[in-house]
Amino acid sequence: MDAAPRSLSSEPPADPLTRWVAKFLDVLLASAIADLLPVVGFFAAVTYLMIADGLQPGGSVGKRLLGLAIRGARGRACGVRESLLRNGVLAVPFALWLLLQSGGWIAAAVGWLVLIGAFGLEGILLIGNPKGQRLGDELADTRVIGVSVTRNA
Repeated sequence: MDAAPRSLSSEPPADPLTRWVAKFLDVLLASAIADLLPVVGFFAAVTYLMIADGLQPGGSVGKRLLGLAIRGARGRACGVRESLLRNGVLAVPFALWLLLQSGGWIAAAVGWLVLIGAFGLEGILLIGNPKGQRLGDELADTRVIGVSVTRNA
């Protein structure tokens, strides 16, 4: 008989700095996708950011590299639905940033301000939330936890 899934409150939240490094790796990967695939790169990059946490059980490439996992309600792995909800908050500013990069230096500067503002706001919300959730986590009812913790017996 399987044990009941753990509740979200029983897992300690992941370190905010580790989470942002993982997100930086995902944005770096998405930016590379956008540059390497000229015709469909924009759509592939934004799609990756939107659904990355739900593709493989538990998280995106950046999160998996850093030993993080996303848990939804009742402790189950994040699915595509939760990934869309939690990542839309950052994928939309990223898409705007990509679009504005080719519009001259003023448009590019506006794009950077939008991107930095969105990520900065999410960072402030993450640090200020006692449950370790950013706005996207609140919308999707998810939490990011560390899974590569070694326990001494």
